[in-house]
Amino acid sequence: MELRHLETLIAIAEEGSFTGAADALATVQSNVSEQIRQLEAELGVPVLVRGRKGAEPTEFGALVLERARRIGREIEALRADIALVQGLETGHARLGVVGTASRWLVPALVEDLRDRAPGVRLRVNEGASERLFAEVLEGELAQAVVTEPVNDRRLVVEHLLAEALLGLVGADVELPPDPVPLATFARLPLVLPPEPNPLRLELEALAASEGIALSVPVEVEGIRLLGDLVATGGFASILPETAIPPELRHVRIVRIAKMPPRRLAIVRARDVQLSMADQAVRDGVARLVSSRMHGPEPTPPSAGVKTGGRAAKGATRGAAKARSRGR
Repeated sequence: MELRHLETLIAIAEEGSFTGAADALATVQSNVSEQIRQLEAELGVPVLVRGRKGAEPTEFGALVLERARRIGREIEALRADIALVQGLETGHARLGVVGTASRWLVPALVEDLRDRAPGVRLRVNEGASERLFAEVLEGELAQAVVTEPVNDRRLVVEHLLAEALLGLVGADVELPPDPVPLATFARLPLVLPPEPNPLRLELEALAASEGIALSVPVEVEGIRLLGDLVATGGFASILPETAIPPELRHVRIVRIAKMPPRRLAIVRARDVQLSMADQAVRDGVARLVSSRMHGPEPTPPSAGVKTGGRAAKGATRGAAKARSRGR
């Protein structure tokens, strides 16, 4: 088996026909047919079936195609590694970041790479953890920062940090002094990410353990919208501390009793070797997380956020305690 056999198979799958693949590969159709014949002879199984609509992979061909694409990405990563060693600016890295962490992590990571690895070109996908899991396993992303728990054995999981989960309510909502019991907070109309988002699953599990049913009339995948809905739509929410936008107005931050911290991890596919560019990104993420955990405490979100009253002041003190526990 040769690399050109696999490249031909990929070209047919992408173009949909032997003729289209020949054009894409700048060759003649007979050469494409011969490459596939040799590949099928080597494997002992048919990899393509021809029909009126073109050529489609067989069950065997789909398996070969998945591996062929992975091999292609490994070859690209190998070339990028060599280029980085030679000092050329051709290293490509692909990172996914869950929305609740992207606001503070991505700008700092870009700045870090400018100083430490200027030859790396970074592509960032922001999305829900469950989508990022799939993109890492499919090879679309090399790695991703996601919310734990991660239960897929095909992924290598490295824990990054734990941070406080805080309640977010309208400034005029009456609540007992914090920490507010979850049963009391759960009576408010909540806006949360939809299942199977890991944060939502953990909140549902915590509520179930206390015999509580959460009232979630609105589900929003985009974390940034949650705070806006709390501020303008009469809802409440539960968010990681770093995901609460500091510019929000007319909201109040409270601690919730017995609320466990939110945990972040970086994941990669178990059978994939990180390129030098992706390793530089992984090192940058680890360095920034360590700095955030052990550096000076962040300034409490006072600008633009209404924090008057005993409950709000307790939330600020509680957030600092929660950060300390998360270390």
